[in-house]
Amino acid sequence: MSRKILVTADQIATSSTGLYHFAFELIKQLRAYQIDEMDLQYLIPRSFAKIKPFGEVHYRTRGVLTNLRWKSIPEFDLIHFTQQNPTLLKPHKIIGRKILTIHDLNYRYEYPVDSAPYRHFQAQTRRYMDQVDGITTISHYAARDISEHLQYPLDQIRVIYNGVNVSTIPAAELAHHQPSFRPERPFLFTVGTVMAKKNFHVLPALLANLDYDLIIAGRIDDHSLEYYNLIKRECERFGIASGRVHLLGETSEIDKHWYYQYCSAFVFPSIAEGFGLPVLEAFSYEKPTFLSTHTALPEVGGEAAYYFDSFHPDRMSEVVKQGLADFPSSNKIQLARNRVSEFSWEKAAQSYLTLYEEILRR
Repeated sequence: MSRKILVTADQIATSSTGLYHFAFELIKQLRAYQIDEMDLQYLIPRSFAKIKPFGEVHYRTRGVLTNLRWKSIPEFDLIHFTQQNPTLLKPHKIIGRKILTIHDLNYRYEYPVDSAPYRHFQAQTRRYMDQVDGITTISHYAARDISEHLQYPLDQIRVIYNGVNVSTIPAAELAHHQPSFRPERPFLFTVGTVMAKKNFHVLPALLANLDYDLIIAGRIDDHSLEYYNLIKRECERFGIASGRVHLLGETSEIDKHWYYQYCSAFVFPSIAEGFGLPVLEAFSYEKPTFLSTHTALPEVGGEAAYYFDSFHPDRMSEVVKQGLADFPSSNKIQLARNRVSEFSWEKAAQSYLTLYEEILRR
């Protein structure tokens, strides 16, 4: 008899985020496996039922599950909560084996330690951990962070790396594509939701000593406005013309890949990443890639990236200048190819299936 397994996809509603890509790419790989012993089903928001984001698979929606009274009907043998703040279904509502994927503890970088939001997320995450049978995360840095700050045994946290979102867009199509904004000058590129932990405000200062424009692609919402304005103020502070820094907001996938293809370099000064998918995306385009030394970025970037050892404007400019000069004659492209080959969603899916089997055997 097949064991029923539910994989949640709450984050499918938040496109162009790391959580979205995690759910989309993992489930896309899981659906490729036909395993007689496992009946894989996928929980999505009711509003996505007609869209069928993963093709022809067995979907469940929030409305259906709410009506099942799962406290008394243990319909599934295993539920995989694919993010640490599940919205469609809560771990304590379920009878059955459970796995929780914790991507990061970014609230530690977003709120003061004595603030109500910090205490809320800390307590909620720890509570969910106590309600499940297995914990996974996406980097060894994140595992250490979880173990240290949530007092959880490190050897009981399974690290399963993300894959890389390699573009399937044909090169000819990308070459003829007209993005919503097409820069007229050479440019540096970065991507991510516009928020303080991404540290984008340190980038305009780079342009004072470098003859490039800057493109920032990522969601800008009401919570982003204060930080958006800080980036603008930094442009003014360093005398950078407003026409050289372009905050595009959320972009299409093909636009994003066009910017990767045609940028002079990828810059990612984030101070809070559980993994850092954009790093591998930039590597897949064989671009000079400049990262902060914070959190999981050195673990993902390895020797293929250049690193900002300081956020002082002069030092950052020096790192970029030296990196751009070094890149053509270095072995960075081969190192980047090697890094990309180490991370795949197929490997991730296989690792999760192995874990499902382990948990079900307990």
